Amino acid sequence: MLRYIFNRLAYLIPVVFFMSLVVFSFIHLIPGDPVDAMLGFEATDQARAAVRQELGLDRNLLIQYGSWAGKLLAGDFGKSVVSRKPVLSLILEKFPATLVLALAATLVAVFLGLLFGTFAASRRNSLMDLSALALALFWVSIPSFWLGILLILIFSLTFPIFPSMGYGNLFSDFLNGLHYLTLPALTLGAVEAGALTRMTRAEMIEQLSKDYVVTAMAKGLPRRVVIYKHALRNSLIPVVTFIGLQLGTLLGGTVVVEQIFAWPGVGRLVIEAIFARDYPMVQGIVLFYAVIFIVVNLLVDISYTLLNPQIRLGRSGS
Repeated sequence: MLRYIFNRLAYLIPVVFFMSLVVFSFIHLIPGDPVDAMLGFEATDQARAAVRQELGLDRNLLIQYGSWAGKLLAGDFGKSVVSRKPVLSLILEKFPATLVLALAATLVAVFLGLLFGTFAASRRNSLMDLSALALALFWVSIPSFWLGILLILIFSLTFPIFPSMGYGNLFSDFLNGLHYLTLPALTLGAVEAGALTRMTRAEMIEQLSKDYVVTAMAKGLPRRVVIYKHALRNSLIPVVTFIGLQLGTLLGGTVVVEQIFAWPGVGRLVIEAIFARDYPMVQGIVLFYAVIFIVVNLLVDISYTLLNPQIRLGRSGS
């Protein structure tokens, strides 16, 4: 197990290097000058040149990349061009809000997906099954920004139950934080719940057709026990893979939802950085998410052995 984990962590090095190279290259293709974003178009040429030299933007791109990559190895993501504060500290300041939103959306997706997927599979080809599939298709088809606006229209304007924007700290005031979190979490989670419902249903149907389920039924075990204790557990391995991938996707996909609900997370931070041509900030956020995505997938692989003890991670790490 430990050898497998170390091997997977070693993969971070080439992946992060490749990501850093790609991000650095594409960020510098964005039209516009960060110096103009900082000083405005009325600044003198001398002021622009001084700032460009201070930020190292007057040097060759290869030299700029080498300098930036060298600082990354020391844990230095650089400084924001706009605020002149360390990039990593700004990311870590905003990341808790994004993490709370992504985890809450994942819980919504898992609850709805497992509930409707298992329910549909256990009543295959019935009206309940068709209704669950139709609802899942609706969830998958709607864009998150449209659903967010619809929820605001219904539950904030027509029926003022939840706030339309803002953020509440769950740790200092749980109920107030949950009040602000509900609509953004439903917006993100419902879209993912549709795909999870369909996957859970397909896996459950496959498990329910296997011999061990037929044998358990023949022995007189209650149907509820067979479905939820045996079949559902064996269906969770591909489902957990999907959940792990979706958590990484949700972390990077909160940008639109954070804008709609004025959620003070990394999504809003990266939008502001893009418009300000804040190269170090955008680069730092993308690399930060890349590392998190890889770590989440590592945790998913390790969770396989907890869900099914028959699975053992090979010595070669494959």
